Amino acid sequence: MKKLLVVDDNKQNLYMAEVLLSSNGYQVELAANGIEALKKARASSPDLIIADILMPGMDGFALCREWKQDETLKAIPFIFYTATYTDPEDEKFALGLGADRFIVKPVAPENLVAAIREVLEKFNANHPVSDNKDAHKEDVYLKQYNQALIHKLEDKLAQLEASNQALEKEILERKHAEQKITQLERQFAQSQKMEAIGTLAGGIAHDFNNILLAIMGHAEIALLKNCEGETSEKHLKEVLNACDRAKDLVNQILTFSRQTNIVRKPIQTKVIIKEALKLLRSSLPTTITLRQDLKSDGRILANPTQIYQVMMNLCTNASFAMKERGGIIDVILTDVDLDTSFVSAFQNVPPGAYQKLEIIDTGIGIAQSQLAHIFEPYFTSKQKGEGTGLGLSVVRGIVKDTGGIITVHSEPRKGSTFTVFFPTFHGEFAAIETQNKILKGNGEHVLFVDDEPALIEIGVEQLKRLGYQVTAFRDSQAALKSFKERPDAFDFVITDMTMPQLTGMIFAKELLEIRPELPVILCTGFSDEITEEKAAKIGISALLKKPFLLYELSKTIRQAFGN
Repeated sequence: MKKLLVVDDNKQNLYMAEVLLSSNGYQVELAANGIEALKKARASSPDLIIADILMPGMDGFALCREWKQDETLKAIPFIFYTATYTDPEDEKFALGLGADRFIVKPVAPENLVAAIREVLEKFNANHPVSDNKDAHKEDVYLKQYNQALIHKLEDKLAQLEASNQALEKEILERKHAEQKITQLERQFAQSQKMEAIGTLAGGIAHDFNNILLAIMGHAEIALLKNCEGETSEKHLKEVLNACDRAKDLVNQILTFSRQTNIVRKPIQTKVIIKEALKLLRSSLPTTITLRQDLKSDGRILANPTQIYQVMMNLCTNASFAMKERGGIIDVILTDVDLDTSFVSAFQNVPPGAYQKLEIIDTGIGIAQSQLAHIFEPYFTSKQKGEGTGLGLSVVRGIVKDTGGIITVHSEPRKGSTFTVFFPTFHGEFAAIETQNKILKGNGEHVLFVDDEPALIEIGVEQLKRLGYQVTAFRDSQAALKSFKERPDAFDFVITDMTMPQLTGMIFAKELLEIRPELPVILCTGFSDEITEEKAAKIGISALLKKPFLLYELSKTIRQAFGN
């Protein structure tokens, strides 16, 4: 069996050569550079050597020169096999050193094997060894060697430059692709939230109508009692309670539907689940009973809107499974410890303390053939128009982002159980302020601006009761004109956000250009244009969200003054 010595600094090239030549009946020995090749050849002579050119330590040209000057090796055939070839002079130089063949990569495997066989056959036929006497002259050799090596290096540099440009292009394309994927994921998540809101629309209308009935009924009775000289305090308190419920309902809808960046914070899971179940309860048919057993008071590190989304999707799926015959949905939240044997079945999930959320229904169940696919995007067993197939895929993504686990157990006609494990959060969290004390003013003069007559009327009354002097305007341009005429007459300003002519933000900017230190409070019912960060950036002292109670208004004013 003929022995071949293959020399290349690229491990992959060595491996490929070994596989090819071994399969063709040759014994193969490998070396990573010229120095190693000479050492191995002198220890055990090969029948033929195949060498790359550009290698560390000793390159192919230097190896060939040493090889042909060594009395024990010079008769052994030498083949150059290189991927960097820029000039016919390189081949001429290589052959001048005594090489028997100069092969340029890439070449078909069968052609390489044929070339090796041909060189060996010539060697066996006692062909004279190639010899160039000029190559042994040091000055001639160095000149030719330097020229050939420069050609090789220039070609290699050109290849590297092309590779770098291709890599930069690939990185840029990948960044664009990642940005596109992120954008699509946000759109998918938002469409899912909108789909859920659509499902809950009937329940939301039901809750609002109940709240409005309570407000109208108690207000009407209070008026009648007032006319008859009776006290109406109890009914007025019920009006405020009903308004508070309406405020919570609006906040829940806005929180769930708003498209924002995902920010995680410590949240009490039980509170979010209760709020979600309030929205869900009234949207479910009377044939479905919703039960809750929330035993855990712990916290998790998550985004509240996303936990809403998990609840909405899992519970609406459960109700859909029972739409024909009705049934029971149980929502259970407990604290558990997961050991290594349990979490080892899941990737990158450590053992420890978790909150276990179970959504159990008595519906039609899920076929075993579908269970393996239910978390895949767009997979759905529903009819066209009944769902997008994104719900459970989004849920799994949310759970995974929190570091949690979601599993499902289901049998046809025996219902389904979706189990979610959220890692328990043990860090510190901010305490919630519960004090509702009304803070009085000291006769400060306020410029109050709102385009709604009813809000001007009640706002003036509230501010006067808090101990402030009030100048009110429905027209923001008229208010600005008044301020410019007497800029030092006002101690602070309260303005609505959405108004004709000048919006609250533009109005505030105009005021602050005249008096940069002026406390300005911006009120808004809902706006995507303004956040607390944006408000602070332009100099607004506080952002007050409607509707608000008297103690909230009083506290915000004192905060604007810095006390």
